[in-house]
This record gives sequence, C-alpha cells and structure tokens, in this order.
Amino acid sequence: MAVCEDYSKRNPNTVKLLSGEANLGIVGNFARTVKACTGDYLAILAGDDYWCDEGKLQKQLDYMAAHPEFGVVCTDGYRLMVKTGKLVPGLPPQEPAPDGDVRDFYRNRYGGLYAMPLTLLIRRDLIQYVDFDEFIRLRFPVEDYPMQSVLAHHTRFGYLPYKTVVYRVYKESATHISYDHPRYMAYHEGLANIRRYLNGLYPEDVPFTEEWAQEYVFYKSFLSHLHQGQFDEARLLVYRSPTSIKFSKKYRKARLAASSKIAFHLFKWYKRV
Repeated sequence: MAVCEDYSKRNPNTVKLLSGEANLGIVGNFARTVKACTGDYLAILAGDDYWCDEGKLQKQLDYMAAHPEFGVVCTDGYRLMVKTGKLVPGLPPQEPAPDGDVRDFYRNRYGGLYAMPLTLLIRRDLIQYVDFDEFIRLRFPVEDYPMQSVLAHHTRFGYLPYKTVVYRVYKESATHISYDHPRYMAYHEGLANIRRYLNGLYPEDVPFTEEWAQEYVFYKSFLSHLHQGQFDEARLLVYRSPTSIKFSKKYRKARLAASSKIAFHLFKWYKRV
C-alpha cells in the first residue's frame, strides 16, 4: 500500500488511488473503480494480468476514430497457464462478428464472454447503460458477462487481431471454480440470476424461463455431488427435484445416473468430473 500511495502522490494527474478497509468483492470494487473514472474511455486491467503491447491503446483509439459506430474495441492475446508457466496464444472472440453486432452471441449464452475484459477499450459514455448498483444488489458473482451483454445492446464491438495482453489462468480464479469449491453453487446460482435480469431488460433478445433456471441449478448441484462421489446426496437431490424439470434432458440423465451406485460411478468416470 505504501508503494501505491507514494506512486499516486508523485503522479496525481495520472494515478488515482482508491483504498479502503472493507472488502467490496469483485463486482463492488469494479463498480467503485468505474464510477471514479473521468476520462473519455475505459480500459480494464486486473491486477494479476498485464498488457504486452505498448501500442495497445493507440491502436484501439485509432480504430474508434475511423469507426465511430463502434463503442467497444477488443484485441487478441495470450493465456498464461500459471501452474505450468506455459504461454498459450489465442483469446476470445475466436470468430469475431464481422459487423460488430454481438447480441447474437449473448442470446443463448448462460455465461461466457465475447471478449476478455483486459482487452477492451470502452467509450465511457456507454457505461451509463450499465446499472452496477443493481449488479451489487442482486449479488452477481461477476460483472463482465452482464456488462458486455448490456453494452452489446447499445453499441458495436470492434476487433483488432493483435496479441496485446496476457491473461493469467488459475485453477481457482473467479471464473474457474471447481465442483468442490465452497462457492461453486453460489457462482452458478448467480449466473442464472444474471440471465433472469438480462431477460427482464431484453426479453426479445435474451430467452429465459424459470424452468430453465431450476434445471440449470439442479444439474450443477448434481455434478457437484457426482464429483465428490456423494451418491446418497445425489440420489436425494434427484428425487426431491421440482416437478417442472422432470421431463428435461438433464434431469433424465441425472436420474439414470442415480439409479444405482454402479451407474453413478460409471457416469462419474464418463464425465471425468
């Protein structure tokens, strides 16, 4: 903290230090940071990632100047596999939308990102459409997925094929939560809640039903029990599940797997969870 305070004092016009003792969480901290920004553009960079191209921002600004209908510009980059130290080229989008309209990408997505946040340059005036206070109130587990979904309805996303960033991949990062992680179910319940929220904003573009949400949460819970070898818990979950999902494909799959311990362990081997 002392280093950060010293740096901000020596660069008051370029560095704004936001400090506080309370842990605001991922979404709360992001919202506070965005609200403190005053420039015309926002560029996102989490503390564990980094940019590897000094010309990243200039290339994106040049693109926006040439294409004013694009309010967001993303780039390519690398994934750094922290466990092995391997640098793997290639970040989303794997198939950039030619016209920059990425609403189709989010129409049937229940998570996942069109572009990695650390590659983005966003025109700040577009942030007015993103209700971060509501994200916090609804306890969303992440901010990037709903933010990009909202922005997709107000602007076009440009793409530059330059590898400008390095994204670190950890086993237990916020978006790589394993089946036995204590927040595994809270994370997936949060994703279902995000989908419900987006459907409320854009019912024509974002399909959602409560039956889907029940099935989604049910199956994620079942997979968690499967991963931990909890046959009795999985079987109880199946037989206590809501009537509304009992004709769904995932429910039938789980019911078959929970029909016996042999079937359960065969399914666990098949799923490799």
